[in-house]
Amino acid sequence: MRLVRVKLRDFRAFPGEFVLELNNGCNLLLHGENGSGKSSLALALRQFFTLEHPFPRPITPFANVFADPATSQPMVELTFNNGAGNQQIAWQNNQDHPLQIGSALSAAQREMLMSISRCSGFFDYRALLRASLSQTFNTLPEQLFLLFVENLFADFRAKVGGGERYIGELWSELKKTTPKSSRDAHISRASGVAKRFDDAFRPFLAQVTEKANEYLLYFPGNRMKVGFDYPGSSFAKWTKLLTGKSVNPVIEFNGKKVGGHNEFLNEARLTALALSVFLAAAKLADADPNNPDPLRLLVLDDVLIGLDLNNRLPLLELLRAEFPRHQVILLTHDLVWFEIAKEHTNDLGNWSHARLFEEPTGPAEPHYPRFERLKPNMEDLQVAAGYVYSGDLRAAAVYIRAAYESHLKRICENNGIEVSYKKNTRHVTADALWGAILRRHSKRLQAQRGEFIDPGLIPRISVVRSTVLNRLSHSGSSSLTPAELATALQIITDFRSTNIPFMP
Repeated sequence: MRLVRVKLRDFRAFPGEFVLELNNGCNLLLHGENGSGKSSLALALRQFFTLEHPFPRPITPFANVFADPATSQPMVELTFNNGAGNQQIAWQNNQDHPLQIGSALSAAQREMLMSISRCSGFFDYRALLRASLSQTFNTLPEQLFLLFVENLFADFRAKVGGGERYIGELWSELKKTTPKSSRDAHISRASGVAKRFDDAFRPFLAQVTEKANEYLLYFPGNRMKVGFDYPGSSFAKWTKLLTGKSVNPVIEFNGKKVGGHNEFLNEARLTALALSVFLAAAKLADADPNNPDPLRLLVLDDVLIGLDLNNRLPLLELLRAEFPRHQVILLTHDLVWFEIAKEHTNDLGNWSHARLFEEPTGPAEPHYPRFERLKPNMEDLQVAAGYVYSGDLRAAAVYIRAAYESHLKRICENNGIEVSYKKNTRHVTADALWGAILRRHSKRLQAQRGEFIDPGLIPRISVVRSTVLNRLSHSGSSSLTPAELATALQIITDFRSTNIPFMP
């Protein structure tokens, strides 16, 4: 099952109606400036699925503040596809939350949403600040404990007394427990509740620690190891208060334990730690990882702010390798990173790329978030074909050139082809890339290692470069003919379809 459509109305940053199409249940890389609505989109998904917050959970507190209260109808509607067809489930005004017992959903629909909730992960920069060990060290142990039991582990199911209980449920029960008196019998009975919680919590903490250390290995130059010391919960005899609500981080760097690591480690390493722990929890929440049918969502909202570029591509590799069955929604405000990640995920085949931006509607009116889907490169050629057919030859040439230049960059990146350094990568021209590729071709021939480029394509591409692509920068572009564009379209299509290195 995949999520194929998100529809918001009068929800947080979205006045009016907003529709996000996730064609074929694709992963999504979404860029948006701060304030464009990214976090509102992530919040809508989290609030739709989370079991962390109590019921009833009306949608009205999330209504857009600029919408007229008399006519505002806040709504989050999700469309799912299980291969046989679509079904819509909505959370809206004057209706119970879909996950609430007694809502209008059928038992099967509610169980479907519950299963999605249990094996999905929602993480934003606020949670990152809680988990990245950047807070005051004295308050950190309790902060981490609450993050684990109320967020990361809340939906984990543990075997308790011959059945299964959720960690969040056991924690809620423990919070409500108070010894009737300081007598040993009453303290012992309350401590039994604490022990039941501890026996369920400790194994998950150990599993997440092991998995987090595996994930830390994805980051280059990693010299860290994470551990967590949990002393256990109990009730103080004389105060009857619950004690032990703390998880103490134990961090090793270069094989040596470090104290005050939130001051010792730089921001990139703290972020890598937090992401590794979060992703480990998200991975272990999936009780049936080999089953391809359930929907598993992984929503990451601006969680890369502390990582340098050298550590961001490894995160994409981690997601690809460790979460192949998850539908990932990755949101970022960083345009440079977005462009890099877009190029990287183009080759993975199941990613869509889009931008979210604010559209002014008037000096006294709220800005409306708008969604712009960015076409993958092969679609650039399809769009070009449409423009050739409709007679807009200059537009067709622009799309052909975009597909050509993008493919040159991909060839150079994937094959380690060196080009002249430019401080601004946008100044690396298509001619420079093509020249570097031809030099690689010549070197392979001289070394008798075979062709790099289909030799039949080289003169054809040279003709297209002179007759179509280079003329876009000159007044002569107005004299392009349909035949020239059709020929160029076919040649670039063949170029993008051929194997590199060339194998006849």
